[in-house]
Amino acid sequence: MIIHNSGHKAYFNSRVAQLHGLNLDTPDSKGAKFGRDAAGELDGTAEETGAVFPLLSGAIDFAYYPRMLLAECARLNRAGLTTCSEMAFDPGFRPMVEQLRAQLTVRLRTYEISNPQMTTDSTLGQGDDMLRQVGIKIWVDGPPWIGNIDLSFPYLDTEASRIIGVPPGSCGCANYTAEQLHEIVGAYYPLGWPMACHVQGDAGVDTILDVYQEALKRHPRDDHRLRLEHVGAIRPDQLRSAADLGVAYSIFVDQINYWGDVIVDGLFGEERGTRWMPAGSAVATGMRISLHNDPLVTPEEPLRNISVAVTRTAPSGRVLGPQERLTVEQAIRVQTIDAAWRLFSDDVVGSLEVGKYADLVVLSADPRAVPPEQMADLNVRATYLAGRRVYGQ
Repeated sequence: MIIHNSGHKAYFNSRVAQLHGLNLDTPDSKGAKFGRDAAGELDGTAEETGAVFPLLSGAIDFAYYPRMLLAECARLNRAGLTTCSEMAFDPGFRPMVEQLRAQLTVRLRTYEISNPQMTTDSTLGQGDDMLRQVGIKIWVDGPPWIGNIDLSFPYLDTEASRIIGVPPGSCGCANYTAEQLHEIVGAYYPLGWPMACHVQGDAGVDTILDVYQEALKRHPRDDHRLRLEHVGAIRPDQLRSAADLGVAYSIFVDQINYWGDVIVDGLFGEERGTRWMPAGSAVATGMRISLHNDPLVTPEEPLRNISVAVTRTAPSGRVLGPQERLTVEQAIRVQTIDAAWRLFSDDVVGSLEVGKYADLVVLSADPRAVPPEQMADLNVRATYLAGRRVYGQ
């Protein structure tokens, strides 16, 4: 079994299919699918979490997970992180994670994956300041790299788009219908659960904003902190609509650093590609955004996130959408206190204040005092969790 870099697609052989009982009659789960040939037989591909994640259970021995989780915490500490959200949490791992609670060196905030039954055994806010479930995660569409983001305009017909299998003229697709999304959000949101929704294409943004608006109309809530994740192709009018609803979004700005040129020249063109992940326009609406990494795609790089948000420099050296750049102070804020606010944790972390935990990082230089393009190269000298050093000398 091979996992696509995006985490949204997998390739598997007949042995994996046999182990999981997959065959001609296996139905697709809501929001996911198994690829099939012209005869309807499995072709060895799986798309989206409902199909990909179950296959993982046979790929990694569950006994290795405790060691892997603690190693991941150590890696995050080396990057200067003491709080991390898990945006695709499988509740089956909750007992194991809770057993490791005393050994964790990163505060975990989890968003449980919505399931076909649209139920959860968790209670709202379950946990403590080290480990807490804070929401439910859904996916409107997929990533740009496998051609299934929900767009109102077509992908470019280029070598890059053909390599990833995008048919000429394709506008991608959604994982769920609007009706299905209304049903999912309608099952969780009235119970008080905050929702986080992965969506990349602008057509998908229209759909989920309509769903959120209906949920807020039926069940008004002042502090709902409804989220959009990634939202590379979001339009200015959609940003204003989201801000009016109190919906904020988290930006995967690191995509510009790695694939900015491909996004413009290979997939979406100058007009739309240069505006990819529009941080400046989002902040201008007054919404509290955050920056994130998607660790299957890029490692957690908080300093690089800040640098890229300020420079928006692609691998070629060109700047994508200079009007979408943030100031250094804005970029630091959305990586720290605003990110903590998004996770319902700004009362305990995110800034150095009396009454909050002494979670802090010691850097080799003040990021405000170096050129923005050099911020990503600063060294993390030490990381502290509640005043206890968890990395460094």
